[in-house]
Amino acid sequence: MVAQQDVYTRPIKDIMNRDVVTINAAGTIHEALILMEENRVSTLPVVDNDDHCVGILSTSDLVDMTRDVDDDVYELDHADPASQRFLVEKLIHSMGSESVQSFMSETVSTVDSKATIIKAVRRMLKDQIHHLPVLDENGRLVGIVSTMDILGEFADASSE
Repeated sequence: MVAQQDVYTRPIKDIMNRDVVTINAAGTIHEALILMEENRVSTLPVVDNDDHCVGILSTSDLVDMTRDVDDDVYELDHADPASQRFLVEKLIHSMGSESVQSFMSETVSTVDSKATIIKAVRRMLKDQIHHLPVLDENGRLVGIVSTMDILGEFADASSE
């Protein structure tokens, strides 16, 4: 366990997820949906051929896409597994061949792997995001950290 004070000064690389599921900007929405479903993730960093993070595709981006598909689909309970499966199938059918680049958020908040946990927290709060790609000194994606990763770290530190 880590002392509470240490949580503020620890580098984000200590708690980030190094096994990042990504998609290339040239990938399709169909490929992205399958990756999200198979890996049970809600956010995919979008990378170029050199592993530089060029965007983010999240479930909220996909939910916003449903407005273009069908108003009834937008009203579904997106937390319900049956609704999620229906939504995925509808999106694959209607937009599956579209490129990820067309729907990703191009403005990406990132953090350096040497940054402190508290710096990452401040960035996430400022930008109102739940996932933060972590980059190495060359700007390449080396990990991702979520609000749940950070909350877990604070909970562990406070239970000592």
